[in-house]
Amino acid sequence: MRNIIIVEAISTGYNLVEDVRRRGYNPIALESPGEASDDMKNMYKDSYSLFYSQPEIIKASENYEETLVMVKQYDPLLVLAGSEQGVGLAAHLTEDLGLLGNSIKNLDAMTKKDAMHEALKAAGIRYIKGMVVNNGDDAVRFCEKNGLKTAVVKPVQSAGSQGLFLCDNLSEVKSAVETILTYKDFYGRAIESALVQERITGTEYIVNTLSCDGIHALNSILRYAKVKTSEGGYIYDYCETINRLEPGHTALVEYAFKVAEAIGFRYGIIHGEYMIDEKGPVLIEVNCRPMGCTLTDEYLDSIFGQHESDAMLDAYLDPKGFALKAKKTYRPLRKGAFKMIMIPQDMEAEDHPVWVVAKQLKSMYKIAVNDSTMPVAYRKTRDLESAGGVIFLVHDDESVVMSDLEILREIERKYFSFLLNDGMSRRWFADAHIPEPDFEAVITDCGCHGAILAAGDKEWHRDGIQTVTPQTLDQANKGFDCVIIGYQLSLIGLTESECLDLIFNTMDRVKPGGRVIIPQSAYEYFSYRMDGAELLMRVKGLEIQAHPADVSGYVIGLKR
Repeated sequence: MRNIIIVEAISTGYNLVEDVRRRGYNPIALESPGEASDDMKNMYKDSYSLFYSQPEIIKASENYEETLVMVKQYDPLLVLAGSEQGVGLAAHLTEDLGLLGNSIKNLDAMTKKDAMHEALKAAGIRYIKGMVVNNGDDAVRFCEKNGLKTAVVKPVQSAGSQGLFLCDNLSEVKSAVETILTYKDFYGRAIESALVQERITGTEYIVNTLSCDGIHALNSILRYAKVKTSEGGYIYDYCETINRLEPGHTALVEYAFKVAEAIGFRYGIIHGEYMIDEKGPVLIEVNCRPMGCTLTDEYLDSIFGQHESDAMLDAYLDPKGFALKAKKTYRPLRKGAFKMIMIPQDMEAEDHPVWVVAKQLKSMYKIAVNDSTMPVAYRKTRDLESAGGVIFLVHDDESVVMSDLEILREIERKYFSFLLNDGMSRRWFADAHIPEPDFEAVITDCGCHGAILAAGDKEWHRDGIQTVTPQTLDQANKGFDCVIIGYQLSLIGLTESECLDLIFNTMDRVKPGGRVIIPQSAYEYFSYRMDGAELLMRVKGLEIQAHPADVSGYVIGLKR
Protein backbone atom coordinates (compact mmCIF):
# COMPACT_ATOMS: atom_id res chain seq x y z
CA MET A 1 0.00 0.00 0.00
CA ARG A 2 1.52 3.35 -1.06
CA ASN A 3 2.06 6.02 1.58
CA ILE A 4 0.83 9.61 1.51
CA ILE A 5 2.60 12.02 3.87
CA ILE A 6 0.47 14.69 5.56
CA VAL A 7 2.57 17.50 6.99
CA GLU A 8 0.74 18.81 10.07
CA ALA A 9 -2.45 16.72 10.07
CA ILE A 10 -4.15 19.19 12.40
CA SER A 11 -7.17 21.50 12.43
CA THR A 12 -9.46 20.70 9.47
CA GLY A 13 -6.47 19.02 7.83
CA TYR A 14 -6.88 16.12 10.25
CA ASN A 15 -9.61 14.87 7.87
CA LEU A 16 -6.91 14.01 5.34
CA VAL A 17 -5.91 10.99 7.40
CA GLU A 18 -9.22 9.21 6.85
CA ASP A 19 -9.63 10.64 3.35
CA VAL A 20 -6.35 9.01 2.36
CA ARG A 21 -7.44 5.69 3.88
CA ARG A 22 -10.71 5.80 1.97
CA ARG A 23 -8.73 6.09 -1.27
CA GLY A 24 -6.83 2.91 -0.42
CA TYR A 25 -3.55 4.54 0.64
CA ASN A 26 -1.69 4.67 3.95
CA PRO A 27 -1.55 8.06 5.71
CA ILE A 28 1.62 9.14 7.57
CA ALA A 29 1.36 12.25 9.78
CA LEU A 30 4.56 14.31 9.76
CA GLU A 31 5.06 16.90 12.50
CA SER A 32 7.20 20.00 11.91
CA PRO A 33 10.71 20.11 13.38
CA GLY A 34 11.65 21.74 16.68
CA GLU A 35 10.00 22.00 20.06
CA ALA A 36 6.27 22.66 19.68
CA SER A 37 4.79 25.71 21.41
CA ASP A 38 2.08 25.18 24.02
CA ASP A 39 -0.53 26.24 21.44
CA MET A 40 0.79 23.69 18.95
CA LYS A 41 0.86 20.94 21.60
CA ASN A 42 -2.79 21.65 22.33
CA MET A 43 -3.57 21.62 18.62
CA TYR A 44 -1.88 18.23 18.21
CA LYS A 45 -3.75 16.86 21.20
CA ASP A 46 -7.14 18.14 20.05
CA SER A 47 -6.72 17.10 16.40
CA TYR A 48 -5.23 13.69 17.08
CA SER A 49 -8.10 12.88 19.44
CA LEU A 50 -10.43 13.15 16.44
CA PHE A 51 -8.72 10.50 14.30
CA TYR A 52 -11.00 7.55 13.52
CA SER A 53 -7.91 5.35 13.72
CA GLN A 54 -4.41 6.51 14.55
CA PRO A 55 -1.94 6.93 11.68
CA GLU A 56 1.78 6.50 12.06
CA ILE A 57 3.16 9.80 13.37
CA ILE A 58 6.73 10.85 12.61
CA LYS A 59 8.71 13.94 13.59
CA ALA A 60 10.73 16.03 11.14
CA SER A 61 14.34 16.74 12.00
CA GLU A 62 15.61 20.29 12.32
CA ASN A 63 18.12 19.21 9.68
CA TYR A 64 16.11 19.25 6.46
CA GLU A 65 18.39 16.75 4.69
CA GLU A 66 17.74 14.22 7.47
CA THR A 67 14.00 14.78 7.10
CA LEU A 68 14.26 14.28 3.34
CA VAL A 69 16.09 10.97 3.78
CA MET A 70 13.55 9.81 6.38
CA VAL A 71 10.54 10.66 4.21
CA LYS A 72 12.13 9.14 1.13
CA GLN A 73 12.28 5.78 2.91
CA TYR A 74 8.47 5.78 2.96
CA ASP A 75 8.42 6.06 -0.87
CA PRO A 76 5.42 8.45 -0.69
CA LEU A 77 3.03 8.95 -3.54
CA LEU A 78 2.26 12.49 -2.34
CA VAL A 79 3.29 14.95 0.35
CA LEU A 80 0.40 17.23 1.35
CA ALA A 81 0.03 20.15 3.76
CA GLY A 82 -2.69 19.75 6.37
CA SER A 83 -2.23 23.19 7.93
CA GLU A 84 -0.41 26.50 7.50
CA GLN A 85 2.73 25.30 9.29
CA GLY A 86 3.06 22.42 6.85
CA VAL A 87 2.90 24.30 3.54
CA GLY A 88 6.61 25.13 3.26
CA LEU A 89 7.94 21.74 4.31
CA ALA A 90 5.43 19.92 2.09
CA ALA A 91 6.44 22.02 -0.92
CA HIS A 92 10.18 21.37 -0.41
CA LEU A 93 9.70 17.63 0.09
CA THR A 94 7.41 17.43 -2.94
CA GLU A 95 9.93 19.13 -5.19
CA ASP A 96 12.96 17.24 -3.93
CA LEU A 97 11.17 13.89 -4.26
CA GLY A 98 9.87 14.74 -7.75
CA LEU A 99 6.23 14.41 -6.76
CA LEU A 100 3.10 16.15 -8.01
CA GLY A 101 2.65 19.56 -6.41
CA ASN A 102 3.53 23.24 -6.42
CA SER A 103 6.94 24.69 -7.24
CA ILE A 104 8.95 26.15 -4.37
CA LYS A 105 9.73 29.15 -6.58
CA ASN A 106 6.17 30.27 -5.77
CA LEU A 107 6.41 29.45 -2.05
CA ASP A 108 6.75 33.06 -0.88
CA ALA A 109 3.65 34.07 -2.84
CA MET A 110 1.78 31.15 -1.26
CA THR A 111 2.84 31.83 2.35
CA LYS A 112 4.03 35.41 2.90
CA LYS A 113 1.40 38.13 3.05
CA ASP A 114 3.58 40.76 1.41
CA ALA A 115 4.77 38.50 -1.41
CA MET A 116 1.29 37.33 -2.36
CA HIS A 117 0.21 40.92 -2.97
CA GLU A 118 3.37 41.60 -4.96
CA ALA A 119 2.40 38.64 -7.13
CA LEU A 120 -1.05 40.15 -7.69
CA LYS A 121 0.53 43.48 -8.59
CA ALA A 122 2.81 41.77 -11.11
CA ALA A 123 -0.21 39.97 -12.60
CA GLY A 124 -2.04 43.27 -13.06
CA ILE A 125 -4.95 42.49 -10.74
CA ARG A 126 -6.13 44.37 -7.69
CA TYR A 127 -3.88 44.16 -4.63
CA ILE A 128 -3.42 45.94 -1.30
CA LYS A 129 -0.51 48.33 -0.83
CA GLY A 130 1.82 47.31 1.94
CA MET A 131 5.34 47.33 3.32
CA VAL A 132 7.33 45.02 5.58
CA VAL A 133 8.85 46.92 8.50
CA ASN A 134 10.84 46.09 11.62
CA ASN A 135 10.08 49.25 13.58
CA GLY A 136 7.12 51.55 14.18
CA ASP A 137 8.68 54.66 12.66
CA ASP A 138 9.07 53.03 9.24
CA ALA A 139 5.42 51.99 9.38
CA VAL A 140 4.34 55.57 10.05
CA ARG A 141 6.50 56.86 7.20
CA PHE A 142 4.92 54.33 4.82
CA CYS A 143 1.44 55.52 5.80
CA GLU A 144 2.37 59.20 5.42
CA LYS A 145 3.97 58.58 2.01
CA ASN A 146 0.82 56.83 0.76
CA GLY A 147 -1.66 59.23 2.37
CA LEU A 148 -3.04 56.57 4.74
CA LYS A 149 -4.67 57.77 7.94
CA THR A 150 -5.72 54.25 8.93
CA ALA A 151 -3.97 50.94 8.35
CA VAL A 152 -3.83 47.23 9.09
CA VAL A 153 -0.77 45.83 10.86
CA LYS A 154 -0.07 42.09 11.10
CA PRO A 155 2.76 39.55 11.04
CA VAL A 156 4.15 38.61 7.63
CA GLN A 157 3.30 34.99 8.38
CA SER A 158 0.69 33.92 10.94
CA ALA A 159 -2.50 31.94 11.45
CA GLY A 160 -5.96 32.47 12.96
CA SER A 161 -5.94 36.33 13.02
CA GLN A 162 -3.00 36.20 15.43
CA GLY A 163 -1.34 39.59 15.85
CA LEU A 164 -3.78 41.38 13.57
CA PHE A 165 -4.44 45.05 14.41
CA LEU A 166 -6.87 47.53 12.87
CA CYS A 167 -5.38 50.97 13.42
CA ASP A 168 -7.51 54.12 13.35
CA ASN A 169 -4.57 56.54 13.40
CA LEU A 170 -0.81 56.63 12.94
CA SER A 171 -0.12 56.46 16.66
CA GLU A 172 -1.93 53.12 16.75
CA VAL A 173 0.05 51.98 13.71
CA LYS A 174 3.35 52.59 15.48
CA SER A 175 2.13 50.96 18.68
CA ALA A 176 0.79 47.91 16.81
CA VAL A 177 4.12 47.28 15.08
CA GLU A 178 6.04 47.60 18.33
CA THR A 179 3.58 45.21 20.01
CA ILE A 180 3.78 42.59 17.26
CA LEU A 181 7.58 42.58 17.44
CA THR A 182 7.34 41.41 21.07
CA TYR A 183 5.18 38.42 20.12
CA LYS A 184 5.93 34.84 19.27
CA ASP A 185 3.84 33.32 16.53
CA PHE A 186 1.47 30.38 16.96
CA TYR A 187 4.36 28.01 16.37
CA GLY A 188 6.55 29.56 19.07
CA ARG A 189 8.89 31.52 16.77
CA ALA A 190 9.88 35.12 17.49
CA ILE A 191 8.22 37.63 15.14
CA GLU A 192 10.92 39.83 13.64
CA SER A 193 8.96 41.95 11.18
CA ALA A 194 5.45 43.22 10.56
CA LEU A 195 3.40 44.07 7.50
CA VAL A 196 1.63 47.43 7.39
CA GLN A 197 -1.10 47.68 4.75
CA GLU A 198 -3.74 49.97 3.39
CA ARG A 199 -6.98 49.31 5.29
CA ILE A 200 -9.90 48.10 3.19
CA THR A 201 -13.44 48.26 4.56
CA GLY A 202 -16.15 45.97 3.24
CA THR A 203 -17.76 42.54 3.57
CA GLU A 204 -15.37 39.67 4.25
CA TYR A 205 -15.56 36.30 2.55
CA ILE A 206 -13.84 32.95 2.46
CA VAL A 207 -13.49 31.41 -0.98
CA ASN A 208 -12.06 27.90 -1.03
CA THR A 209 -10.79 26.93 -4.47
CA LEU A 210 -9.30 23.70 -5.81
CA SER A 211 -6.61 23.37 -8.46
CA CYS A 212 -5.63 20.43 -10.66
CA ASP A 213 -2.72 20.99 -13.04
CA GLY A 214 -3.46 24.72 -13.06
CA ILE A 215 -7.20 24.31 -13.67
CA HIS A 216 -9.12 26.04 -10.87
CA ALA A 217 -12.56 25.22 -9.48
CA LEU A 218 -14.82 26.58 -6.76
CA ASN A 219 -15.20 24.47 -3.63
CA SER A 220 -17.13 26.67 -1.19
CA ILE A 221 -17.95 30.26 -0.24
CA LEU A 222 -18.56 31.56 3.26
CA ARG A 223 -19.15 35.01 4.70
CA TYR A 224 -17.69 35.88 8.05
CA ALA A 225 -17.84 38.63 10.62
CA LYS A 226 -15.08 39.88 12.87
CA VAL A 227 -15.13 42.22 15.84
CA LYS A 228 -12.55 44.85 16.69
CA THR A 229 -11.28 44.54 20.26
CA SER A 230 -10.47 47.40 22.62
CA GLU A 231 -6.79 46.67 21.99
CA GLY A 232 -7.23 47.11 18.22
CA GLY A 233 -7.20 43.40 17.43
CA TYR A 234 -9.63 41.76 15.05
CA ILE A 235 -11.28 38.53 16.21
CA TYR A 236 -13.72 36.12 14.62
CA ASP A 237 -17.37 36.40 15.63
CA TYR A 238 -19.08 33.94 13.29
CA CYS A 239 -18.99 32.44 9.82
CA GLU A 240 -21.92 31.44 7.59
CA THR A 241 -22.13 29.55 4.33
CA ILE A 242 -23.22 31.26 1.13
CA ASN A 243 -25.92 29.01 -0.28
CA ARG A 244 -27.03 31.17 -3.21
CA LEU A 245 -24.76 33.47 -5.14
CA GLU A 246 -25.66 37.13 -4.76
CA PRO A 247 -24.70 40.18 -6.85
CA GLY A 248 -20.93 40.58 -6.70
CA HIS A 249 -20.21 36.93 -5.99
CA THR A 250 -19.51 36.01 -9.60
CA ALA A 251 -16.80 38.67 -9.73
CA LEU A 252 -15.48 37.38 -6.40
CA VAL A 253 -15.10 33.82 -7.70
CA GLU A 254 -13.50 34.98 -10.95
CA TYR A 255 -11.07 37.12 -8.98
CA ALA A 256 -10.21 34.14 -6.72
CA PHE A 257 -9.29 32.10 -9.79
CA LYS A 258 -7.03 34.94 -10.98
CA VAL A 259 -5.36 35.00 -7.56
CA ALA A 260 -4.61 31.26 -7.80
CA GLU A 261 -3.08 31.86 -11.22
CA ALA A 262 -1.08 34.88 -10.06
CA ILE A 263 0.63 33.02 -7.20
CA GLY A 264 1.46 30.08 -9.48
CA PHE A 265 -0.73 27.58 -7.69
CA ARG A 266 -1.27 24.35 -9.61
CA TYR A 267 -2.31 21.56 -7.23
CA GLY A 268 -4.38 21.37 -4.06
CA ILE A 269 -6.63 23.77 -2.18
CA ILE A 270 -6.50 27.46 -1.41
CA HIS A 271 -8.32 28.80 1.60
CA GLY A 272 -8.59 32.43 0.51
CA GLU A 273 -9.83 35.38 2.53
CA TYR A 274 -11.26 38.25 0.51
CA MET A 275 -13.12 41.50 0.96
CA ILE A 276 -15.68 43.17 -1.29
CA ASP A 277 -15.93 46.96 -1.13
CA GLU A 278 -17.24 49.59 -3.52
CA LYS A 279 -14.40 48.75 -5.92
CA GLY A 280 -15.15 45.04 -5.98
CA PRO A 281 -13.22 42.06 -4.59
CA VAL A 282 -9.68 42.17 -3.23
CA LEU A 283 -7.51 39.54 -1.60
CA ILE A 284 -6.75 39.75 2.11
CA GLU A 285 -4.56 36.64 2.13
CA VAL A 286 -4.29 33.11 0.76
CA ASN A 287 -3.63 30.02 2.82
CA CYS A 288 -2.62 27.06 0.68
CA ARG A 289 -4.16 24.34 2.83
CA PRO A 290 -7.64 23.29 4.05
CA MET A 291 -9.76 25.79 5.95
CA GLY A 292 -9.17 25.96 9.71
CA CYS A 293 -11.48 25.77 12.73
CA THR A 294 -11.23 21.96 12.92
CA LEU A 295 -14.30 21.33 10.76
CA THR A 296 -15.27 17.67 10.61
CA ASP A 297 -15.80 15.91 7.29
CA GLU A 298 -19.31 14.92 8.40
CA TYR A 299 -20.22 18.54 9.12
CA LEU A 300 -18.91 19.80 5.78
CA ASP A 301 -20.52 16.90 3.90
CA SER A 302 -23.90 17.66 5.49
CA ILE A 303 -23.68 21.22 4.13
CA PHE A 304 -21.88 20.95 0.81
CA GLY A 305 -22.22 17.27 -0.09
CA GLN A 306 -18.42 17.06 -0.02
CA HIS A 307 -15.51 18.31 2.05
CA GLU A 308 -12.46 20.13 0.84
CA SER A 309 -9.71 17.76 1.96
CA ASP A 310 -11.34 14.87 0.09
CA ALA A 311 -11.96 17.08 -2.94
CA MET A 312 -8.29 18.08 -2.69
CA LEU A 313 -7.32 14.44 -3.24
CA ASP A 314 -9.30 14.43 -6.48
CA ALA A 315 -6.96 17.15 -7.76
CA TYR A 316 -3.99 14.83 -7.23
CA LEU A 317 -5.41 11.34 -7.73
CA ASP A 318 -8.47 11.65 -9.98
CA PRO A 319 -8.19 14.44 -12.59
CA LYS A 320 -11.23 13.14 -14.50
CA GLY A 321 -13.33 13.14 -11.34
CA PHE A 322 -12.03 16.61 -10.55
CA ALA A 323 -13.08 17.87 -13.99
CA LEU A 324 -16.58 16.46 -13.62
CA LYS A 325 -17.09 17.97 -10.17
CA ALA A 326 -15.65 21.32 -11.32
CA LYS A 327 -18.47 21.64 -13.86
CA LYS A 328 -21.23 21.07 -11.33
CA THR A 329 -23.42 23.98 -10.28
CA TYR A 330 -22.49 25.42 -6.89
CA ARG A 331 -25.46 24.46 -4.74
CA PRO A 332 -24.94 23.58 -1.05
CA LEU A 333 -27.40 21.12 0.44
CA ARG A 334 -28.02 22.94 3.72
CA LYS A 335 -27.26 26.18 5.52
CA GLY A 336 -24.33 26.09 7.91
CA ALA A 337 -22.80 28.54 10.36
CA PHE A 338 -20.36 28.41 13.22
CA LYS A 339 -20.13 30.78 16.16
CA MET A 340 -16.82 31.37 17.89
CA ILE A 341 -17.19 32.12 21.61
CA MET A 342 -15.46 35.41 22.39
CA ILE A 343 -14.23 35.55 26.00
CA PRO A 344 -14.67 39.16 27.23
CA GLN A 345 -11.95 38.96 29.89
CA ASP A 346 -9.58 36.53 31.60
CA MET A 347 -11.72 34.20 33.69
CA GLU A 348 -11.89 30.86 35.45
CA ALA A 349 -14.95 28.87 34.45
CA GLU A 350 -16.52 26.52 36.98
CA ASP A 351 -19.24 25.40 34.60
CA HIS A 352 -20.02 25.23 30.87
CA PRO A 353 -23.77 25.89 30.53
CA VAL A 354 -23.19 26.40 26.79
CA TRP A 355 -23.57 22.62 26.46
CA VAL A 356 -27.12 22.81 27.83
CA VAL A 357 -28.13 26.01 26.01
CA ALA A 358 -26.83 25.12 22.55
CA LYS A 359 -28.44 21.69 22.60
CA GLN A 360 -31.87 23.35 22.74
CA LEU A 361 -31.32 25.07 19.37
CA LYS A 362 -32.95 23.44 16.36
CA SER A 363 -29.86 23.81 14.17
CA MET A 364 -27.23 22.76 16.71
CA TYR A 365 -24.82 20.23 15.21
CA LYS A 366 -21.80 20.13 17.50
CA ILE A 367 -20.16 22.05 20.34
CA ALA A 368 -16.39 22.24 20.59
CA VAL A 369 -15.59 23.57 24.07
CA ASN A 370 -12.92 22.61 26.57
CA ASP A 371 -14.37 19.65 28.47
CA SER A 372 -11.53 19.08 30.92
CA THR A 373 -12.05 18.94 34.68
CA MET A 374 -13.36 22.19 36.18
CA PRO A 375 -12.32 24.86 36.80
CA VAL A 376 -10.86 25.89 33.42
CA ALA A 377 -8.81 29.06 32.99
CA TYR A 378 -9.60 31.13 29.90
CA ARG A 379 -7.72 34.07 28.44
CA LYS A 380 -9.53 37.02 26.93
CA THR A 381 -10.10 36.26 23.27
CA ARG A 382 -7.49 38.02 21.14
CA ASP A 383 -7.41 35.77 18.07
CA LEU A 384 -8.99 32.63 16.65
CA GLU A 385 -6.92 30.30 18.81
CA SER A 386 -7.94 32.00 22.07
CA ALA A 387 -11.66 31.69 21.33
CA GLY A 388 -13.55 29.95 24.12
CA GLY A 389 -14.91 27.33 21.74
CA VAL A 390 -17.04 26.94 18.62
CA ILE A 391 -20.73 26.11 18.19
CA PHE A 392 -21.56 24.52 14.83
CA LEU A 393 -25.01 24.94 13.30
CA VAL A 394 -26.68 23.31 10.28
CA HIS A 395 -30.28 23.04 9.08
CA ASP A 396 -32.35 22.65 5.93
CA ASP A 397 -34.07 25.96 6.70
CA GLU A 398 -31.68 28.90 6.41
CA SER A 399 -33.86 31.08 8.67
CA VAL A 400 -33.54 28.56 11.52
CA VAL A 401 -29.75 28.71 11.37
CA MET A 402 -29.65 32.50 11.28
CA SER A 403 -32.17 32.82 14.12
CA ASP A 404 -30.16 30.44 16.29
CA LEU A 405 -26.97 32.28 15.40
CA GLU A 406 -28.46 35.61 16.49
CA ILE A 407 -29.64 34.10 19.78
CA LEU A 408 -26.11 32.88 20.47
CA ARG A 409 -24.65 36.28 19.63
CA GLU A 410 -27.14 37.96 21.96
CA ILE A 411 -26.31 35.54 24.77
CA GLU A 412 -22.63 36.27 24.29
CA ARG A 413 -23.19 40.03 24.43
CA LYS A 414 -25.68 40.24 27.30
CA TYR A 415 -25.91 36.91 29.14
CA PHE A 416 -22.43 35.41 29.04
CA SER A 417 -22.98 33.37 32.21
CA PHE A 418 -25.28 31.15 30.14
CA LEU A 419 -22.21 30.16 28.07
CA LEU A 420 -19.27 29.99 30.45
CA ASN A 421 -19.95 30.51 34.13
CA ASP A 422 -17.56 31.51 36.91
CA GLY A 423 -19.97 30.35 39.62
CA MET A 424 -21.01 33.85 40.70
CA SER A 425 -24.17 34.44 38.66
CA ARG A 426 -26.70 33.21 41.27
CA ARG A 427 -24.82 33.01 44.57
CA TRP A 428 -26.57 36.00 46.13
CA PHE A 429 -29.95 34.24 45.87
CA ALA A 430 -29.06 32.14 48.92
CA ASP A 431 -29.85 35.21 51.04
CA ALA A 432 -32.91 36.28 49.06
CA HIS A 433 -36.31 36.41 50.76
CA ILE A 434 -38.89 36.24 48.01
CA PRO A 435 -42.47 35.03 48.69
CA GLU A 436 -43.31 31.52 47.53
CA PRO A 437 -45.23 31.29 44.26
CA ASP A 438 -49.02 31.32 44.59
CA PHE A 439 -50.02 28.72 41.98
CA GLU A 440 -53.73 29.42 42.49
CA ALA A 441 -53.15 33.09 41.64
CA VAL A 442 -51.10 32.13 38.59
CA ILE A 443 -53.88 29.89 37.30
CA THR A 444 -56.43 32.67 37.76
CA ASP A 445 -54.31 35.55 36.47
CA CYS A 446 -53.17 33.71 33.35
CA GLY A 447 -56.47 31.96 32.62
CA CYS A 448 -55.01 28.45 32.72
CA HIS A 449 -57.34 25.69 31.50
CA GLY A 450 -57.08 22.07 30.44
CA ALA A 451 -54.12 19.97 31.53
CA ILE A 452 -51.99 22.02 33.94
CA LEU A 453 -48.56 21.17 35.36
CA ALA A 454 -47.33 23.10 38.41
CA ALA A 455 -43.61 22.61 39.10
CA GLY A 456 -42.29 23.90 42.43
CA ASP A 457 -39.97 23.22 45.33
CA LYS A 458 -42.48 21.36 47.54
CA GLU A 459 -44.97 18.57 47.24
CA TRP A 460 -48.59 19.79 47.31
CA HIS A 461 -51.88 18.59 45.94
CA ARG A 462 -54.84 20.15 44.20
CA ASP A 463 -57.58 18.45 42.26
CA GLY A 464 -57.50 19.16 38.53
CA ILE A 465 -53.77 19.74 38.10
CA GLN A 466 -50.58 17.66 38.27
CA THR A 467 -47.89 18.94 40.62
CA VAL A 468 -44.20 18.01 40.62
CA THR A 469 -40.89 18.92 42.24
CA PRO A 470 -37.42 18.62 40.69
CA GLN A 471 -37.26 15.12 42.15
CA THR A 472 -40.58 14.00 40.66
CA LEU A 473 -40.51 15.87 37.33
CA ASP A 474 -39.91 12.64 35.41
CA GLN A 475 -43.37 11.48 36.51
CA ALA A 476 -44.94 14.14 34.30
CA ASN A 477 -45.28 13.18 30.65
CA LYS A 478 -45.40 15.71 27.80
CA GLY A 479 -48.67 17.18 26.57
CA PHE A 480 -49.74 19.90 29.05
CA ASP A 481 -51.77 22.95 28.02
CA CYS A 482 -50.07 25.04 30.72
CA VAL A 483 -46.74 24.48 32.46
CA ILE A 484 -46.10 26.74 35.47
CA ILE A 485 -42.47 26.90 36.59
CA GLY A 486 -42.29 27.95 40.23
CA TYR A 487 -38.86 26.69 41.35
CA GLN A 488 -37.08 28.85 43.92
CA LEU A 489 -34.89 27.41 46.71
CA SER A 490 -34.39 24.18 44.76
CA LEU A 491 -32.35 26.20 42.24
CA ILE A 492 -29.91 27.36 44.91
CA GLY A 493 -26.85 25.15 45.08
CA LEU A 494 -27.23 23.94 41.50
CA THR A 495 -24.63 24.80 38.90
CA GLU A 496 -25.87 27.01 36.08
CA SER A 497 -25.93 23.96 33.82
CA GLU A 498 -28.03 21.98 36.31
CA CYS A 499 -30.39 24.90 36.76
CA LEU A 500 -30.88 25.38 33.01
CA ASP A 501 -31.27 21.66 32.45
CA LEU A 502 -34.09 21.55 35.03
CA ILE A 503 -35.85 24.57 33.51
CA PHE A 504 -35.60 23.28 29.94
CA ASN A 505 -36.77 19.80 30.97
CA THR A 506 -39.79 21.35 32.61
CA MET A 507 -40.56 23.44 29.53
CA ASP A 508 -40.48 20.22 27.48
CA ARG A 509 -43.74 19.13 29.12
CA VAL A 510 -45.85 21.72 27.26
CA LYS A 511 -47.64 20.67 24.09
CA PRO A 512 -47.81 22.60 20.80
CA GLY A 513 -50.25 25.45 21.28
CA GLY A 514 -49.68 25.36 25.04
CA ARG A 515 -48.05 27.95 27.31
CA VAL A 516 -45.13 28.00 29.72
CA ILE A 517 -45.64 30.49 32.57
CA ILE A 518 -42.90 31.71 34.91
CA PRO A 519 -44.09 34.01 37.72
CA GLN A 520 -41.83 36.71 39.16
CA SER A 521 -41.45 34.77 42.40
CA ALA A 522 -39.57 32.13 40.33
CA TYR A 523 -37.68 34.16 37.73
CA GLU A 524 -36.13 36.27 40.49
CA TYR A 525 -34.06 33.16 41.19
CA PHE A 526 -32.89 32.93 37.55
CA SER A 527 -29.64 34.44 36.32
CA TYR A 528 -30.64 37.75 34.69
CA ARG A 529 -34.13 37.45 36.24
CA MET A 530 -36.95 38.47 33.85
CA ASP A 531 -34.58 38.99 30.92
CA GLY A 532 -33.05 35.60 31.60
CA ALA A 533 -36.46 33.92 31.70
CA GLU A 534 -37.46 35.49 28.39
CA LEU A 535 -34.18 34.49 26.82
CA LEU A 536 -34.58 30.87 27.92
CA MET A 537 -38.05 30.85 26.37
CA ARG A 538 -36.56 32.00 23.07
CA VAL A 539 -33.76 29.45 23.23
CA LYS A 540 -36.41 26.78 23.63
CA GLY A 541 -38.29 28.12 20.61
CA LEU A 542 -41.22 29.55 22.60
CA GLU A 543 -42.91 32.75 21.48
CA ILE A 544 -43.05 35.42 24.19
CA GLN A 545 -46.65 36.43 24.90
CA ALA A 546 -48.04 39.67 26.35
CA HIS A 547 -50.26 39.27 29.39
CA PRO A 548 -53.49 41.21 30.17
CA ALA A 549 -53.16 44.84 31.25
CA ASP A 550 -54.45 44.12 34.76
CA VAL A 551 -51.82 41.41 35.35
CA SER A 552 -48.07 41.81 35.83
CA GLY A 553 -45.09 39.83 37.03
CA TYR A 554 -45.14 36.95 34.54
CA VAL A 555 -43.07 35.71 31.62
CA ILE A 556 -45.27 33.68 29.27
CA GLY A 557 -44.16 31.66 26.26
CA LEU A 558 -46.31 29.98 23.61
CA LYS A 559 -45.16 26.78 21.93
CA ARG A 560 -45.94 26.84 18.24
